[in-house]
Amino acid sequence: MRTWPIYVFDLPIYRLAEDRYSAERDAYIDKVMKANSVTPLPEHPSTAQHLSPTDEALRNHLWHAYGGAWQFNEIVGYLRVHIVGTQVRAEHWSVRRKRSVRTRKKTLEWVTHKLAPESELPMDGTNAEIFAAIAIHVESCRKLLAPRVLDTTLMENVGPHVNWRALADGA
Repeated sequence: MRTWPIYVFDLPIYRLAEDRYSAERDAYIDKVMKANSVTPLPEHPSTAQHLSPTDEALRNHLWHAYGGAWQFNEIVGYLRVHIVGTQVRAEHWSVRRKRSVRTRKKTLEWVTHKLAPESELPMDGTNAEIFAAIAIHVESCRKLLAPRVLDTTLMENVGPHVNWRALADGA
């Protein structure tokens, strides 16, 4: 016997896109290094000059001080996609703050049991049709989350290969 809901994806929500974050981080590092009379690295590694160990240590420190890598440190929430009966819904979990800034200290809290109105799944449809309905629902959530960035990479990579009919039927 299947218990509801069936959780299928936890999709991360980012404060801003990776390219924008990287550009802002790199500009910050270059600005501080220039203020400290250190030559910033060129954009192309093939033409890069070697930094002294002290300059490399400063660059590393600034990279970490700014917030480090984008992938996990800039997450400000999650969209938890799940199936309830014949419907797809998405819970919204988010950092509770008035203003989201780069930080490594965050606590995620439940916001709502459905970000967008639930969507009906075509239970007599093919796996591709069920997955398409889920993708449409996630896209409607993405629009409600703007200007935040919803990372659907996991869903796009795994979703087409899931037996959605068996999953939704409780097999």
